[in-house]
Order: sequence, then C-alpha cells, then structure tokens
Amino acid sequence: MRLNRKFILACPLLPAVLLLAGGGCRRQPVPSGLAACALSIAAPAGAEQRLGELRAGDPDLAKVMRTGTINTLLAENPWAGRIRENGVSQQALFFVDDMSARWSVGRGGKRRLAFSIFHPQGSQLSYRVHFESQGRKWLAYERNATQRQFFHEAVEVDPSWRDLRVTLETRGRGIGAWVNPRFIADRKKPRVFVVIVLDSVRADHTSLHGYVRDTTPAWAALGRDGRVFSRAYSSSSWTLPAHVSLFSGRDMPDHRVLGPTDHIGEDYPLLAEVFQRNGFTTAAFTGGGFVDAQFGFHRGFQVYSNKPGDVFLMDSAGKVLRHFKDFAEQHWGEDLFVFLHTYQAHAPYKFPSRFKTAINPGLKSNLLGPGNFLGDKRVACFKELASADRRELIDLYDTAIHYADQALVGGVAGFLKEKGAYDQATIAVLSDHGEEFYDHGSWEHGHSLYGELIRIPMVIKFPHGRRRGLDDHLTSIADLPSLLLQAGGLKAPPGFAPAVRRGPTRILAAALPVSPIIKGIPAKVAFVDDRFHFIHNQIDRRASAFFDPPPPELRVHELYDLRDTGQRHDLAAGRPPALKGFHERLAAYLRRLRAARGSGGALDDGLRRELKSLGYLGD
Repeated sequence: MRLNRKFILACPLLPAVLLLAGGGCRRQPVPSGLAACALSIAAPAGAEQRLGELRAGDPDLAKVMRTGTINTLLAENPWAGRIRENGVSQQALFFVDDMSARWSVGRGGKRRLAFSIFHPQGSQLSYRVHFESQGRKWLAYERNATQRQFFHEAVEVDPSWRDLRVTLETRGRGIGAWVNPRFIADRKKPRVFVVIVLDSVRADHTSLHGYVRDTTPAWAALGRDGRVFSRAYSSSSWTLPAHVSLFSGRDMPDHRVLGPTDHIGEDYPLLAEVFQRNGFTTAAFTGGGFVDAQFGFHRGFQVYSNKPGDVFLMDSAGKVLRHFKDFAEQHWGEDLFVFLHTYQAHAPYKFPSRFKTAINPGLKSNLLGPGNFLGDKRVACFKELASADRRELIDLYDTAIHYADQALVGGVAGFLKEKGAYDQATIAVLSDHGEEFYDHGSWEHGHSLYGELIRIPMVIKFPHGRRRGLDDHLTSIADLPSLLLQAGGLKAPPGFAPAVRRGPTRILAAALPVSPIIKGIPAKVAFVDDRFHFIHNQIDRRASAFFDPPPPELRVHELYDLRDTGQRHDLAAGRPPALKGFHERLAAYLRRLRAARGSGGALDDGLRRELKSLGYLGD
C-alpha cells in the first residue's frame, strides 16, 4: 500500500472571506489561475524528492519544467512552477504518480475550466478531472498519455451548479504538468488593463509630442481620450533596468538590476503579481531579449510569451496584436491585465514593405540600422556618418514608429472598441527609452543619459474619460504601477511602489552604471528637476582607447537648461548655483548605487545568442 500525505496550501485571499464595504459585503478576489490559488493536495510519500530526481535526471525536462515562485504575494506551493516551451512560459502544477489537487470554487459565474497538459516522454499517466456539486460527484474528463504531448482542453461548467468542487488527478507512474489551469468567468463588464511598450521610441519623434512628421496618429488619438504625460522620463537608457522600474515602481538602486546579466529579486513584488492577486487574468506578449522571462518578468503572469515582438520580424507589432486578440477572445469575460511589447522601432529599423512610403515617399531601403553603416558598431559607435546616411536612418526609424503605432496602438484601441470595452478600459502606452542619431556624438542607446535617450512618450487612457488632459509634472517610468493601481481602485501591497507624489520640488534620477553594449563605456548618473538636466560622467580615458574613433571628450559634470531642448549649451563650466544642489544629491545617490548589488545569474545559451545578435553583451 502506498502511503499518502496531504498538503493544505492556503492562498491569503480565500473565496470564503467576506469584506464589509458600504454597508454590504463582497467576496475578496482570488486569482483566476488555479496554480496560484488556495488548494488541497494529496501526494505520495517522498513525492517532492521524486519530482526533483525526475527533473535532475533529464536536463531537457528540467529546462521545460521550471520550479520556483510564480507569485511572491501568494502562498508558497512546492508543486507550482512554470512550463516553458517554444518561448512561452506558463504557470503550472507539477504532478508525480498518483496525485490530486482540489479546490472549492463556490459560485461566481464560471462557465468553463480550461487547461493544458504537458506530458513528457517516459511517463505513463492518466489525467482526470472530477466535479462535485450539491452532493453529486462525477468524472468530467479523462485522458491517457504515453508519449510526449502538449495538448489543450476545456470542460464546460453549468452555471446553475452551486458550491462546486473540482479535483485534478493523475494516476500511474511518472511526471506531468497541468499547465495554466483556470476558470473562465462570464462578466458583462470585465475590467481591462493593457500596458503597451514601444521599445526605443524617443518622445520628440512622436506626433503625440509635436513632431513635424505624423508618426503616431493612433497614440495621439489615445492621448486626446486620456492623459498625456509631457515630461516623463525613464530610469535608464536601455531596456532591462527601465522595464524593471516599470514593473516594480522602483529606481535602479532599489531594484538592483544594474547590468545585462542581473535578475529581478524576489524580495519585492511586481505589478502583474498585484493584479493576479486581485483576481485578474494576466498575460504578456513580448519581443524577448532584455524582457525575456528568464530575467524574472514572468512573475504574476499566467502566460508570458517571449517571441511575437522579436526585433528581426518585419511585422512584430502586428504579431503582438494577433496574440493579444487571440488571448483576449479566449478569456473575454475575465478581468484582464495584459502587457504588450514590441522591438519594431529598435535597430535594425524595419516594417512591412507596404509602409515603406508612409513617412518618406522616396524611401527605398528597409531593415537597416547604424551597424549597416558603421561596421563593428561596438568599436565604431562614435563614428560620424554622412548626412544622407543619417537622414535615411531617421526615415527608417520614423517609419518603424509609424507602423508600430498603427498596428499595435491603433489595433488594441480598435479591438476594444469592437468589444464595447474601450470606454471602461485602462490603456497605458509608453516607451522604455529613446534613440540617438548622433545628437551627442553616438548612435542608438545604452551609452549616455541625454534627453533623447531618457525622455519618453507616455499616455494613460483612464476609464470613462477621467483625468483627461495634459500633465506637465515630472513623471517617472516607475510611477506607472501606482497610477494603474489608482485607476483600478487596487491597494498596493506592503513593499510595493509608493504612492506617486509629483510637484515642483521633485527630482528624477536615471543611471547607467553598466552599459549593455560594451564594458568600455563609463558609468553615468543623471538628475532632472523642473528646470535643469544634470549629468555626471565617470571619466575613464583608458577604456576610451578601445573605440575608433574615440568618444567625444566629456566633462565630469554637465548641466543643461530644459529650455535648451537639444542640450547644446553646457552650463556647468559657469558653476551656476543649481550645480551645488545636484552635487550634494549625487553623493547620496552614488552611495545607494554602490550598495546595490546586481543579482547576477546565468543566461541560457539561446538568450545569450539573441542578445549578442542585437549588439549587446560586448567584450
């Protein structure tokens, strides 16, 4: 006889808990993904050890079935993890041999139980779903698997059933996974939050902010329905640390992701985890690279896809839109939190051929970046190009922005309008950093902290036209979590982003302690207040010798009046009174930055090759 032991894993937000609100009561929200919810598990004795042994004995299986925390705000579950295959990472429950997991669902308008099953080679398991309601129990689903399979299933739920209990069960020998098991509800007016990041888009190349070319008509239209943050800044000039600030609400010394191999720590929560804890169905469709799930961005997302927004796809923005629409249709009726990201405007600047004449009717090329003109851009990134080449690169970049705007921003808005959900939806559209076209002697991004790289376009369309208009207060990319939680009436958990406090005395910081492109680029820190943009440069002339031609000669400190939009007139040499205050702030910030230690960690070979193909992780 096999001995069983039973694990009771309680989610902190149980369906049975009632909260008084306005004289009535409402149920506390629970995650719709069952891998993150309260459950009772019956497992064979020694099952945890056997799970580890089965994964350790098969390296390929260990890569696909990844144990670890799926949401730091919910109860730990030794059987929860993620299935990652073909660039898609999904929350899952791992089962070994004869094992079961049970939930009490209660009422709530559920219309079906959906799930996928990952069955690896060598296992012999039967997968079963049992329902119980009003004193009756029955087998609702059964499938036997003997070969490696990944299949998708759904079991209909009668809305008249009360006090429903569901049991997932395996019988046999081996290991298997219930992938993203979830109940699909049928709410008439679901809450919808969509965050869209168009990577590498500088603010002054968007018609949203008055650019002479009509690059972003859909973004501008969204701005007319929402709030335009005219003075928004990123926390860095490259993708990884900027996105960690976006998801954590923290600056770089606080989130400690400083270099290209650092991973997000589990000692602070992320935005998707908050939404999942509040009952939202969560998904992300991205371009991978520096927003790959391996860095920890997947936490709180039931589905996290690294592929559709890939940097070398001509229509990555369109592919991201199709993934979003497919997911939203499958889950319509659920409260949704979705993150969409595309490298469409990232070098090499690309777009479908039908858009070639959208910005410049004379444009003939496509899929070109500065590297096509510079050769080895890691060495020659400070080389000046002919003015015609520079104009062609700008034409390509502007056209790529235009396509991303039309395909993704306009596509999401149009889809939500078709569903009758646009008015009540919250839609945030922003960039993570900008792009340089030799404005200050270099190309692309990740090497300096001038305005063209850290000032970002940002719009939030709040529900029902609330807060519509222009917002000219200093705004950080790290403010986004608080702004979204406020829009949804959701309370931030302890340790999450503080409430946004913006005003004339605010000073924003940006940092570049390590360049993702090459180690020879010295560290930098920038501060922006209501009048000035201050930059501190670490001077390392030995490192500069690597480049051909050498980088522009820099002062230790630079200071620009924000009215000098091109940042051509450095005021630091005149030592104006404002410089002293920035010096004092710099000392404290540098102490914080030195105390912050990146978490490091290995990148798998595939991601390392992908990043090198983008020109990152240089020697």
